[in-house]
Amino acid sequence: MAVTFNHSGIVVSDLDRSLKFYCEGLGLHASLIVEGEGAELSQWLGYPNVKVRAAFVSGIDGTSIEIIEYKNPKAATRSAEDMHKRAAIGASHLAFIVEDIDKTWKKLISMGGKKLNPPVNVGDKVKGLYMQDPDGIWVELDEDKTHQDFAFRIIQNTGFAPALPAPTKTTL
Repeated sequence: MAVTFNHSGIVVSDLDRSLKFYCEGLGLHASLIVEGEGAELSQWLGYPNVKVRAAFVSGIDGTSIEIIEYKNPKAATRSAEDMHKRAAIGASHLAFIVEDIDKTWKKLISMGGKKLNPPVNVGDKVKGLYMQDPDGIWVELDEDKTHQDFAFRIIQNTGFAPALPAPTKTTL
């Protein structure tokens, strides 16, 4: 059976704020913004009377992240202690390769990101850091000179044109 990766999803408290952080701040592109509710979606997500707003964002490789704001039930915030555990079972992070880590990091901090430590060189060609988005989701930024030296990139067929059109808005 052939399997391919579809997307990862993160739950946020404010979809519009997160779109600004990930699209304007980091440089991802929103391809689809949806609102959904109803019996089928409630069954799919496992909550009665569910109502969500969500957006699919991606980088130049086409890999998608679904950013989800639960309207009903309202998303609960984890305890501060749990939000900061990176070495815990089930903990996750999003990792991105950026061209200028210092500039990107400062921009994201100015947009509500939370710093852990400044960028650090690891070896000759990699510079990286961990930080949190405005909801406490861990984000890894890497400035990777080794991979920037190669022009080859895999582009996933995501169903939207490379010209990066305005996101489609729809209701499920």
